Amino acid sequence: MKKLGMFFCACLLLLAGCQSSANGLARAQEKIEQSNLTFKIPKLNGYEATYVQHVSPPMDEKGNAIGDKHEILVAYTNHKGKLVKLADEQKANKDILYGPYQGETFITITYNSFESDLDDSQDIVIDGEQVQRAAAGDRD
Repeated sequence: MKKLGMFFCACLLLLAGCQSSANGLARAQEKIEQSNLTFKIPKLNGYEATYVQHVSPPMDEKGNAIGDKHEILVAYTNHKGKLVKLADEQKANKDILYGPYQGETFITITYNSFESDLDDSQDIVIDGEQVQRAAAGDRD
């Protein structure tokens, strides 16, 4: 009976860890929506998000945004590890909404609130959104 209780506690801890990761991604989505952006963080079969960052327009000396260009960066891996603790200087001037978690990045999605055209790209549909797909470079 004692082993069953320990197994149950281990399962609860595992579920709590998964839940907090899912909650973190949901909070990242809420922050994106609060910025009046229509981007939805896509779920990709076989991959987990490890990092979400919001790149806002630059600010003038009064703290007002110069323009309205926004970018959302989302990195995915096939095996997400532990949360990486960043030093303050690594977080400076970055609006990190989720992560970063350990894991080799296999897919990176960049959403732009402005029109952009990638060289050597092809149009595909992900989660109902038409996007451009381009290779990031050789993987060794």
